[in-house]
Amino acid sequence: MQRRNFFKACAGLSIAAVDITANKAVAKPKSPEKTRPQVGDYLVHDNVDEGIKPILVSELVLGEEQIMAFPQDSNSKVVRNGSRFNKVMVMKLNPKELDEDTLSNSVNGVVAYSAICTHQGCDVNSYLKDSKEFFCFCHLSRFDPHKAGAVTNGPAQRKLAMLPLEQVGDQLIVRKKFTRKPGPK
Repeated sequence: MQRRNFFKACAGLSIAAVDITANKAVAKPKSPEKTRPQVGDYLVHDNVDEGIKPILVSELVLGEEQIMAFPQDSNSKVVRNGSRFNKVMVMKLNPKELDEDTLSNSVNGVVAYSAICTHQGCDVNSYLKDSKEFFCFCHLSRFDPHKAGAVTNGPAQRKLAMLPLEQVGDQLIVRKKFTRKPGPK
């Protein structure tokens, strides 16, 4: 390649890089339905086609299978179900069986975890009552909801993202954003 052509090619790449960077700066913001759970969001049942129903603490039974949920903006009432990475599992556990991290992110034993496996992004949608673990059918990973979503059986290597909660009246409210990015790295 001649020196002149080389410099022209480099200049073209520089302009393209600036153009890409400029486009990122003016990128369209995420729609409210796709935005990750925000502080103050309510948790509602995931079957919004049947109507939006808040998850009530009084309906949760100790040790029963998790309830699938999505966050709902408390002001606009938009349900954040435009991304599967917003789906969470809600479950009531015995507070005496929770480790310190889990206890600090729960409310009266109620925990919420991302429903997306950290291995390859499959849905974690089962609970094994005998071993008290969340289970991903895709590759058989298991997670301990009593220990901040720790992996108890791989191939997953990272624990589940936890969604810190608070209780207002009988409703569950997002207290902080996810403890880590949901799903695989």
